Amino acid sequence: MTVETIYPTHLEAKTALDSSLSLFADSKALSESELKSAFLGISNSIQIRDYSLGAIPLVLTDYQDINRFLTLVKAIGGESAHLEAVWSAFAYEAGNREEAYSHLKACAELDIKNSLGMLLNRVFNGGFPSAGFTSMREELHPLVLEGLKDIEGVAVNAK
Repeated sequence: MTVETIYPTHLEAKTALDSSLSLFADSKALSESELKSAFLGISNSIQIRDYSLGAIPLVLTDYQDINRFLTLVKAIGGESAHLEAVWSAFAYEAGNREEAYSHLKACAELDIKNSLGMLLNRVFNGGFPSAGFTSMREELHPLVLEGLKDIEGVAVNAK
């Protein structure tokens, strides 16, 4: 018997990510179902993946906290090329290049054609300064938020 996954809408995944981040930052108990919804959003939607790149560091400014949070998301959700790519970007921005490449390798092993993974590979190998990620994220986050408004009610796995 196969268990069918019920995918959240983009709004549900965004809300679950925001709530999980807030609870984590306040050292409160996290909801497994919210973490799962956040994972499904990041893993199955480019928009939620990109949203996470801007939302996570707005709440968790220390990379060790980001690392612990993403470890929890992965433990609840499992393997995901999108999650590994996001993790890689945060590691690179924090100056942890070896870790960034490790997550980038995991991303490629899961999906060699992952769009963010391929972009990050070019960016990292091109010598883009890690500090440049902060301004890029801050500039792009409002645009990602605006784009999410058009698809709030659409399931994250809808093509």
